[in-house]
Amino acid sequence: MLVQSKRLILAFVVVSNLILILVYNYASSIAEHALSSSSDLRSQAKGLVSRTTNDPNERYLAYLPHSGFHNQRITLENALLLAKYLNRTLLVSPVFLGPATEWRLFDILHRRIMLQTKRGLDHCNKIDKSDPLPAECLNYYSWTSVEWDFFYDMEQIGQKQPWIHRTDHSFAWMETHLGIDRTKDIYIIQDRAHYDYQIYDDPNSALPLNTARYLRKVEVQELAEVKERVLHMGSLFATGRVLAELPENKAYQAFLRRSMILSTPILVKTSDLIVTKLGGLGSFFGLHLRVGDGMFVEPAPANIENMFQKLVNITGITPIPNYGSIPAGQEEYVNGAPDQVTPGKYSPRARPTPERLDTAACRARQKEGGRYTAVYIATDGVYPRRNILFRKLFDHFPCIFTLDDFSEYLVELKDMKNVDGVGLAKDLIPMVDAMVSAKGRYFMGTPKSTFSTYVSKQMHPAFVEGLFDIDGNPV
Repeated sequence: MLVQSKRLILAFVVVSNLILILVYNYASSIAEHALSSSSDLRSQAKGLVSRTTNDPNERYLAYLPHSGFHNQRITLENALLLAKYLNRTLLVSPVFLGPATEWRLFDILHRRIMLQTKRGLDHCNKIDKSDPLPAECLNYYSWTSVEWDFFYDMEQIGQKQPWIHRTDHSFAWMETHLGIDRTKDIYIIQDRAHYDYQIYDDPNSALPLNTARYLRKVEVQELAEVKERVLHMGSLFATGRVLAELPENKAYQAFLRRSMILSTPILVKTSDLIVTKLGGLGSFFGLHLRVGDGMFVEPAPANIENMFQKLVNITGITPIPNYGSIPAGQEEYVNGAPDQVTPGKYSPRARPTPERLDTAACRARQKEGGRYTAVYIATDGVYPRRNILFRKLFDHFPCIFTLDDFSEYLVELKDMKNVDGVGLAKDLIPMVDAMVSAKGRYFMGTPKSTFSTYVSKQMHPAFVEGLFDIDGNPV
């Protein structure tokens, strides 16, 4: 009897399992049919379902961004040039804002960028500030990204060069959104070094390769022979990395540089408010002094002295005789850190208190020029008025101003956040600084600074075009 009962129980379990398996298979077949008929919206939202909006014969150019904002901007310009030369649609990476990603060999940099994502971290910006962040959210607020059309008129650029946003740097994204087969449709140009190659557009160019920087010369024609649908470069950073020697290419480069002028509404509004307080467009001298980090710290005193001499030559002022006296033991600030003046470095004779004027008084004396010339300094040095590096400038020109003098106009910027909840102030405020300095009659920059080069070569000419020539003379 007991044996029979066990057999009945076993039979019941077996039959029950068979029924469950049949039900599961039936339900799965219904679900599969439903998903195939509805295009699987959930998977599409995750980027797992192909889009059919792209031409299967379209060819693309891709690249890997790295370093800070201005280096990414230079990379974008080079990529737009090369895409035009090769008649390929450019896959435009977003702008990464925050700690800079350093250059690495292609595979390493590619993996690094793919890992820089906030996918699956939507909950991080919903955590109350008083609560501790979970491990996955610890770096959430250290960086963010925006599309390039946040800063520039990319629609205008698109009229001459096709491009599309690349929201993901994986090959899977290309397969999903472009119909690319990663096994046969992607040709990668591997980097051998940070500045591996320079690309020549003119096959008859007489320009020698800059061997102090680049290892090899690559002709556009070589790249044009690549048949794969995606030509994937590594780094394209460096001014002049992609040459524009042919007349039509020079014209296109000039168009790009006119188009790549900061045009974010809040940046335009804020910089214009400050420029108005200074006296208006072209009414002051703009300076950019990078002194706070890396290779700019050591040459900072010499760079500032050079700018001072240029200001003396242009304004015609007479420098204070025997300038350099500082009260013995007076505390100074060098990039925000208090530092006792080195004994014996200056004579102990105290200097007179320098004249200081506000913007209204400076505007009233604007026509006098000379020492009352308005000067705006864009700088990464903190507390410029208390920074010993800037003392000589402030002592000779009562109408020198910095962004610290216009903090009331920065309130809106300081509150601005990206869609992921990350504040944008630390990146946008230096851009306001650049735009203000670019709107002066003259601009003087820091040697080897991509920031200064951008202002002097692109922003300043664009803002004062039609008012002054390159030497600051009225036109």
